[in-house]
Amino acid sequence: MKLLRDDQIYWPAEDSLLMLDALDPDLSGKVCLDLGTGSGIVAIEMAKRGCCTVASDISPRSCLLASRNAELNGLEVHTVQGDMTRHFRDLAFDLIAFNPPYLPGRGDPRWAGGRRGRELIDALIDDLPRLMREKALILHADFNLPELTLRKAEKMGLRAEICLRRKLAFHELMIVRISRA
Repeated sequence: MKLLRDDQIYWPAEDSLLMLDALDPDLSGKVCLDLGTGSGIVAIEMAKRGCCTVASDISPRSCLLASRNAELNGLEVHTVQGDMTRHFRDLAFDLIAFNPPYLPGRGDPRWAGGRRGRELIDALIDDLPRLMREKALILHADFNLPELTLRKAEKMGLRAEICLRRKLAFHELMIVRISRA
């Protein structure tokens, strides 16, 4: 995969690669959302696997970079600039992939995820019943308390599990898969 780089946009790292590993090998006929697309790496991989792909980010610059990267790879990705999911009023997606800014605290929006790094994770989970047709993949670090995500999803009548893990030097990354029960 070829990617243009912009130093103001989060560059794919271990978290992005873990999300790629969590994607189904065949997404033909699906409508998929890469929420918080950044460089567009996940959206591009989704499109390669056959789905109609929407990439969304709060940053207009990220949306432009994701579009350019999709074109560079000869793929069609629809980009939408907006804050989380508010702009998808009547749309639902078969698969939602979300690699949020997950570091605790405030600061650079490329990696600061608010208190415990959960603010954007919790916002998406609250909106899943409306937005998700089949499943969502949400990246967590161990300090994001993924067990809260599991409990919250289950209380909403959804099935939730940790489907992938990758141990790094100072923390562990996980993909939480949430699906219709």
